[in-house]
Amino acid sequence: MPRKRRQTRAAWASIAQVDESRWRIRFWGKDASGNYRRQSRTVRGSRMDAERVRSELMLEHSEDAPCPTVAQAWERWVLPDLERRVELSTLAPRTLTQYRSAYRAHVAPTFAEVPLDAVRPLRIQQWLDTLGASQAAQALKAMNLVMDAAVRYEFVDHNPMRERYVMPSKSTVKSHDAGIWTLRELLALDVHGQWFEPAFLLSAFGGLRVGESLGVRAFDVELRKVDGAPVALVSVERQVGRDGSVSDTLKTAQSRRTAYVVGRAALRLAELADGMDADWYLTHDGMGAPQPQLRLSRAWTRAGMAHPFRNLRNSWQTWMRWEVGVEPWAIELAMGHTGRGVTGQYYDRPTVDVVARVFAAAYNARHWDE
Repeated sequence: MPRKRRQTRAAWASIAQVDESRWRIRFWGKDASGNYRRQSRTVRGSRMDAERVRSELMLEHSEDAPCPTVAQAWERWVLPDLERRVELSTLAPRTLTQYRSAYRAHVAPTFAEVPLDAVRPLRIQQWLDTLGASQAAQALKAMNLVMDAAVRYEFVDHNPMRERYVMPSKSTVKSHDAGIWTLRELLALDVHGQWFEPAFLLSAFGGLRVGESLGVRAFDVELRKVDGAPVALVSVERQVGRDGSVSDTLKTAQSRRTAYVVGRAALRLAELADGMDADWYLTHDGMGAPQPQLRLSRAWTRAGMAHPFRNLRNSWQTWMRWEVGVEPWAIELAMGHTGRGVTGQYYDRPTVDVVARVFAAAYNARHWDE
């Protein structure tokens, strides 16, 4: 006997299996003329695919369909939008990871099955009271995206996340180390020959972020003589994550840039790049592959450094401006920032050579590493 096709029924729609990979959904809904009639939709894929389409059709066509849940809003609207923004380079992959983690760990356990119109301020406050300070801050951001979507698609009139809530105390949360190194202190650090020396040079003397400093390859470094000063032009094209994964999507569109390392640090950087295959990562594992941020952080701490590795970028910005006197606009460009004014955002486009001369002039005036 032929196998009986599976079929499930609901008050509003039914799903029937046509063959191994096709499912037919029958439902009531309005047609293009606005008439309410019986319709059908064929879906290719798994049963889960058919269930997903059935849920979407219910939201679109059923006059008595229930309000979507937080989980449905997250999967249908929020997550696809975040992924699209990553593809357009308007959102960093790391930020998407943080949103996903916050939703999975703190939002979903409490609100996944809650209808959007049942998310009320009292419920939110009770939920926040169960979280730590940093957890609450991240979870609120993820939940805010969900409720913004609920307002946008007219399931609720107001986003309750906009209310003022009593946040968990930060008294038990260890504050981040905001300390920095002076130029003299950076020059005195003993990192010569360490496997993380290239990343150090790029951050401490070029202003790169942690992931960016690990993502530079040998062919990204070009040594020039600019007005007599050695300047390494570093192409910032990719970043390495905490787990060692490589992404060519940087924090912002402006993060894809040329960075400038001047003086003895530039000569040492070029020496390291020349001593390896062109496609090797400067900070590598011995075989040319990149090193993860997590290993760098641990090695930096074990080396007894006074502050976290990420503070090297802050240090570079500070000593470049206040000890050496480089113009802020040049520093902003080298760090991958866009000027806040109209001129900086839309008109100011100095060439690499122009910016390189600014850094070379600052070095020639001080020769700070001699």
